[in-house]
Amino acid sequence: MKKKLFAAALSCVIILSAGCTKSNILDPEVKPQPDFSTVENVVLEWKQVNDDLAGYYEYDEYPEVVTFNYAHRDEEKMIVAQLFVEGTIDGETAARYGADLIRHINDSIAIQDNSVALSDENSFGGFFDEYGFTIQVIPSETNEDETTWLVNMTVPAGAHTPITPVSNE
Repeated sequence: MKKKLFAAALSCVIILSAGCTKSNILDPEVKPQPDFSTVENVVLEWKQVNDDLAGYYEYDEYPEVVTFNYAHRDEEKMIVAQLFVEGTIDGETAARYGADLIRHINDSIAIQDNSVALSDENSFGGFFDEYGFTIQVIPSETNEDETTWLVNMTVPAGAHTPITPVSNE
Protein backbone atom coordinates (compact mmCIF):
# COMPACT_ATOMS: atom_id res chain seq x y z
CA MET A 1 0.00 0.00 0.00
CA LYS A 2 2.87 2.39 0.82
CA LYS A 3 4.43 1.70 -2.58
CA LYS A 4 1.18 2.57 -4.39
CA LEU A 5 0.77 5.75 -2.36
CA PHE A 6 4.40 6.76 -2.99
CA ALA A 7 4.04 6.07 -6.76
CA ALA A 8 0.84 8.15 -6.90
CA ALA A 9 2.47 11.05 -5.05
CA LEU A 10 5.52 10.89 -7.30
CA SER A 11 3.29 10.88 -10.40
CA CYS A 12 1.44 13.96 -9.15
CA VAL A 13 4.72 15.80 -8.51
CA ILE A 14 6.01 14.96 -12.00
CA ILE A 15 2.78 16.00 -13.70
CA LEU A 16 2.55 19.27 -11.77
CA SER A 17 6.21 20.18 -12.26
CA ALA A 18 6.00 19.52 -16.00
CA GLY A 19 3.15 21.97 -16.36
CA CYS A 20 4.86 24.71 -14.34
CA THR A 21 7.89 25.28 -16.54
CA LYS A 22 8.12 27.54 -19.55
CA SER A 23 10.11 26.11 -22.45
CA ASN A 24 12.63 28.46 -24.04
CA ILE A 25 14.20 25.70 -26.11
CA LEU A 26 11.75 25.72 -29.00
CA ASP A 27 10.70 29.36 -28.72
CA PRO A 28 13.41 31.45 -27.07
CA GLU A 29 12.54 35.02 -26.10
CA VAL A 30 15.82 36.34 -27.53
CA LYS A 31 16.66 34.79 -30.88
CA PRO A 32 20.42 34.79 -31.63
CA GLN A 33 21.44 36.40 -34.90
CA PRO A 34 24.42 35.19 -36.95
CA ASP A 35 27.40 37.53 -37.18
CA PHE A 36 28.56 37.88 -40.79
CA SER A 37 30.94 40.75 -40.16
CA THR A 38 34.56 40.45 -41.26
CA VAL A 39 36.97 40.00 -38.38
CA GLU A 40 40.00 42.28 -38.57
CA ASN A 41 43.59 41.27 -37.70
CA VAL A 42 43.06 37.50 -37.67
CA VAL A 43 46.00 35.66 -36.11
CA LEU A 44 46.63 32.59 -38.26
CA GLU A 45 46.96 29.18 -36.69
CA TRP A 46 49.79 27.75 -38.80
CA LYS A 47 49.39 24.31 -37.23
CA GLN A 48 45.84 24.23 -38.60
CA VAL A 49 47.13 25.24 -42.04
CA ASN A 50 49.64 22.39 -41.84
CA ASP A 51 46.92 19.91 -40.81
CA ASP A 52 44.71 21.09 -43.69
CA LEU A 53 47.57 20.65 -46.16
CA ALA A 54 48.31 17.16 -44.88
CA GLY A 55 44.67 16.30 -45.56
CA TYR A 56 45.01 17.34 -49.20
CA TYR A 57 47.84 14.89 -49.76
CA GLU A 58 46.12 11.87 -48.19
CA TYR A 59 44.23 11.23 -51.42
CA ASP A 60 45.31 9.57 -54.65
CA GLU A 61 45.21 12.80 -56.66
CA TYR A 62 48.95 13.24 -55.96
CA PRO A 63 50.39 9.71 -56.20
CA GLU A 64 54.00 10.84 -56.76
CA VAL A 65 54.13 13.15 -53.71
CA VAL A 66 56.40 11.82 -50.97
CA THR A 67 56.09 14.76 -48.53
CA PHE A 68 55.98 18.55 -48.35
CA ASN A 69 57.01 21.34 -46.06
CA TYR A 70 56.70 25.10 -45.95
CA ALA A 71 57.88 28.00 -43.85
CA HIS A 72 56.23 31.37 -43.37
CA ARG A 73 58.45 34.38 -42.94
CA ASP A 74 56.02 37.01 -41.76
CA GLU A 75 58.63 39.75 -41.41
CA GLU A 76 59.59 39.28 -45.10
CA LYS A 77 56.02 38.45 -46.18
CA MET A 78 57.28 35.28 -47.88
CA ILE A 79 56.31 31.62 -47.95
CA VAL A 80 58.90 29.01 -48.88
CA ALA A 81 57.24 25.75 -49.93
CA GLN A 82 58.92 22.48 -50.89
CA LEU A 83 57.27 19.45 -52.38
CA PHE A 84 59.26 16.21 -52.45
CA VAL A 85 58.23 13.82 -55.21
CA GLU A 86 59.23 10.49 -56.70
CA GLY A 87 61.85 10.68 -59.44
CA THR A 88 59.45 9.43 -62.11
CA ILE A 89 57.47 12.69 -62.26
CA ASP A 90 57.90 15.02 -65.27
CA GLY A 91 58.39 18.81 -65.12
CA GLU A 92 54.87 19.77 -66.21
CA THR A 93 53.28 17.58 -63.54
CA ALA A 94 55.73 18.97 -60.99
CA ALA A 95 54.73 22.52 -61.93
CA ARG A 96 51.03 21.63 -61.56
CA TYR A 97 51.69 20.01 -58.16
CA GLY A 98 53.65 23.09 -57.05
CA ALA A 99 50.83 25.43 -58.10
CA ASP A 100 48.34 23.22 -56.26
CA LEU A 101 50.44 23.39 -53.07
CA ILE A 102 50.49 27.20 -53.20
CA ARG A 103 46.73 27.28 -53.83
CA HIS A 104 46.15 24.83 -50.97
CA ILE A 105 48.15 27.07 -48.62
CA ASN A 106 46.04 30.09 -49.62
CA ASP A 107 42.75 28.24 -49.31
CA SER A 108 43.68 26.87 -45.88
CA ILE A 109 44.40 30.42 -44.75
CA ALA A 110 41.11 31.63 -46.29
CA ILE A 111 39.24 29.13 -44.09
CA GLN A 112 40.59 30.95 -41.03
CA ASP A 113 40.40 34.48 -42.41
CA ASN A 114 37.34 35.10 -44.56
CA SER A 115 38.78 38.37 -45.86
CA VAL A 116 41.28 36.32 -47.94
CA ALA A 117 40.04 35.50 -51.44
CA LEU A 118 40.10 31.84 -52.48
CA SER A 119 42.39 30.69 -55.27
CA ASP A 120 41.27 29.82 -58.77
CA GLU A 121 42.84 28.82 -62.10
CA ASN A 122 44.20 32.34 -62.70
CA SER A 123 45.14 33.36 -59.17
CA PHE A 124 46.97 31.84 -56.22
CA GLY A 125 44.46 33.63 -53.96
CA GLY A 126 44.22 36.73 -51.83
CA PHE A 127 46.94 35.78 -49.36
CA PHE A 128 49.48 35.90 -52.17
CA ASP A 129 48.44 39.43 -53.08
CA GLU A 130 50.30 40.41 -49.88
CA TYR A 131 52.89 37.61 -49.65
CA GLY A 132 55.41 36.36 -52.19
CA PHE A 133 56.50 32.74 -52.34
CA THR A 134 59.25 30.40 -53.38
CA ILE A 135 58.12 27.02 -54.64
CA GLN A 136 60.48 24.09 -55.08
CA VAL A 137 59.52 20.65 -56.38
CA ILE A 138 62.35 18.27 -55.61
CA PRO A 139 62.92 14.58 -56.41
CA SER A 140 63.28 12.98 -52.97
CA GLU A 141 66.08 10.65 -54.12
CA THR A 142 68.32 13.52 -55.28
CA ASN A 143 67.20 16.37 -53.06
CA GLU A 144 70.78 17.51 -52.34
CA ASP A 145 71.54 18.05 -56.06
CA GLU A 146 69.81 21.29 -57.11
CA THR A 147 70.42 20.48 -60.78
CA THR A 148 67.78 17.73 -60.53
CA TRP A 149 65.08 19.96 -59.06
CA LEU A 150 61.98 20.12 -61.24
CA VAL A 151 60.68 23.52 -60.07
CA ASN A 152 62.63 26.26 -58.29
CA MET A 153 60.82 29.55 -58.64
CA THR A 154 60.17 32.73 -56.67
CA VAL A 155 57.03 34.76 -57.32
CA PRO A 156 56.68 38.25 -55.79
CA ALA A 157 53.54 39.30 -53.94
CA GLY A 158 50.59 39.95 -56.24
CA ALA A 159 52.27 38.59 -59.38
CA HIS A 160 50.32 35.31 -59.78
CA THR A 161 52.89 34.24 -62.39
CA PRO A 162 52.26 30.70 -63.66
CA ILE A 163 54.61 28.12 -62.14
CA THR A 164 56.88 26.55 -64.72
CA PRO A 165 59.39 23.70 -64.63
CA VAL A 166 63.10 24.54 -64.35
CA SER A 167 63.70 23.56 -67.97
CA ASN A 168 61.16 26.17 -69.19
CA GLU A 169 62.43 29.13 -67.19
